[in-house]
Amino acid sequence: MDNKKSVRKRIIAIVLFVAALCFSLIEIHVVSLTNGGYGVLDMTKYNADVFIKMMNASKDMGIYWKYYILDFIFTAAFLNYMIQMVSGFKGPVINRIKILSYVIAVIRGILDMMENSIMLNQIYSFPNVNYGLINMCNIITRLKFHFMRGWFVCLLLMIVRGRVSKTSGNTVDGIISVK
Repeated sequence: MDNKKSVRKRIIAIVLFVAALCFSLIEIHVVSLTNGGYGVLDMTKYNADVFIKMMNASKDMGIYWKYYILDFIFTAAFLNYMIQMVSGFKGPVINRIKILSYVIAVIRGILDMMENSIMLNQIYSFPNVNYGLINMCNIITRLKFHFMRGWFVCLLLMIVRGRVSKTSGNTVDGIISVK
């Protein structure tokens, strides 16, 4: 029963993540159509000058509000997905990696929300631009991706640790635990 509930949570997390990803990809395309192909800044390196060029090229400022509000929802769905994907791993060594992956996932989510908040603030105050804030937001964007990579490394370590334990005959510290 408990295992079925756990699998169900992971399936729901995947479905929510895929749905949020699809909506996000559609919004990225719509945003790029309105700003001369610049797209969204939270997926690339940028600075205040790039932000100003993008905003000046934009035909519809309201589309950014919609994108960044939806990105908050995507961030929550992605955080849930990240947590659910590692929650099934078991074992003493894996539990330490799992805790680290939870911390990394939460920090990544917080960074993404900070980034969205700064972007919304700067879009709202445009054409007045705080260069320092935009440049700090760029650093947050890059940190967000470093934390994403860190979470992925944790996931791979748990998979490898689980596979090694499983092949050595010890499933207590692997992906599947003996009850």
